[in-house]
Amino acid sequence: MDDTYKPKQNGGHSNLRRLLLLLFLAGRQPVLSADTEDDNGLKAVIVGPDYVTVGVPSSIECESNCPACTYSVSLNGQSAQGQGYALAFTVNSWVEALQVTCTVKNDDTALTATAKKQLQVLAGPANVSISGPDLMNPTVSHTYSCHAYCRPSCIYAWKSDNGPWIKGQGNVISITPQEMDSFKILICKATNSVSGLFVTTLRNINVTSGPSQVQIKGPDVIEIAEMSKFVCTAECRPSCRYLSSVDNQTVSGNVVEITVDHPLKSVTLKCEAQNTASRKMSSAFKTVRIKGSDRNLSIRPVGSSAVLLLAFIISAAFIM
Repeated sequence: MDDTYKPKQNGGHSNLRRLLLLLFLAGRQPVLSADTEDDNGLKAVIVGPDYVTVGVPSSIECESNCPACTYSVSLNGQSAQGQGYALAFTVNSWVEALQVTCTVKNDDTALTATAKKQLQVLAGPANVSISGPDLMNPTVSHTYSCHAYCRPSCIYAWKSDNGPWIKGQGNVISITPQEMDSFKILICKATNSVSGLFVTTLRNINVTSGPSQVQIKGPDVIEIAEMSKFVCTAECRPSCRYLSSVDNQTVSGNVVEITVDHPLKSVTLKCEAQNTASRKMSSAFKTVRIKGSDRNLSIRPVGSSAVLLLAFIISAAFIM
């Protein structure tokens, strides 16, 4: 005998009666097998459900109109004997069906009666999971699917955040987050189509946002021959990468340091932030005046050209 099920004896009818009551309260009424009666009126009856589930304890009972008779219950060939006998067992791995045989024997007359019943074996839901993107973009539809191991099959229902349960055909749902959403909670419920047993699983999915509030932080006025530092910041989820420009000279990163060694009226800084997930972009500009440049420019010889020396230092905060 393999380890498909593990039977164990039950000393009387009380445990089985409790099991049948629980089945009734759960809306799963037990079904009696057809009575078998011999010519002398001896009956054998199998009491128990029409199906069992892998990993869930189950019980069946052999009954008769002959209290003094000997009872034998066989489950796929494994037998046990007693009076008023109940057989408790647990199926450990899936098989298509189990055959239950109940035999009642009158030891005084040697008469017997036999009843048979086939139990459907169910499995699951187990290994329930949700597959789909790890990030969502606002106002864009995203598709997710739910998967579970079930015998014979599973029915799927979905719930998003605090919304209602939604059930349709199949195991797929489409979600469109809004601009104000920072994340979406997605729940899948897989229900065995026969037993009604169900398992839920949850995913917390971040929604991308930004770049927003892009700005360049630094002084509005700088001096000639002094180094000045400017930092670009932005609100991004999950993160942003940056390009920084000074008068059309561009480097990577969100930190730039400038040194002007000749008189200029002003320089223009530009920061371009790009969301690493959604690829959305946003820019900010800043015009910086050079202190004393008006006085120095007024005494410059006509035709002379100013040279701008820019020194860029890439910040460690730069994200590729």
